[in-house]
Amino acid sequence: MDESENSKKIKVNTWYAIQTLHCKEERVGEFFEKRGLTYFIPMRYVEQITLDGKRHRVLTPAIHNLLFLAKTLDERELLKIIDECPFPVILIRHRDTRKCYEIPDSEMVEIRAICDPNYTGTLYVDAATAESRPGQKVRVIHGVFTGLVGKLTRYKNRYYVVIIVANLGVMIHIPKWYCMKLE
Repeated sequence: MDESENSKKIKVNTWYAIQTLHCKEERVGEFFEKRGLTYFIPMRYVEQITLDGKRHRVLTPAIHNLLFLAKTLDERELLKIIDECPFPVILIRHRDTRKCYEIPDSEMVEIRAICDPNYTGTLYVDAATAESRPGQKVRVIHGVFTGLVGKLTRYKNRYYVVIIVANLGVMIHIPKWYCMKLE
């Protein structure tokens, strides 16, 4: 790679949230992958029953019409690639400023961890629903999610830590005694 090519690459320290239409998030991800871009789609296992009555676990997107794209190019190059996409996509923007919603890599590390498809205690909701849940700000101090900061809320007689990123709310089941209140 020569110096001019190297200067076009930007260290991945932010991610964009991208909305797709018509449940095309996996195909949009493949489009980005063919262009050398890194993406992430929150996935989960769903049990499906075949025609012969057998149950199978199938990995499917947890939230349809949402994926995260690593910002590895400058904005002009990235927008050019997005314009070439054969499927309609929308960069999620802040409501007030209309700037693209940029997610720090540190938050994406947490999101990728809590969106592990093998963990069954995760609920996915829209950001407005997650924000409206009453709760106390906490830090998880025990278990695999130690260090995670979010809002502890109760839903259907279980405790969840709520994390909000872009227009996605993730509620992860964590016992309340695994959490420490923050001021």
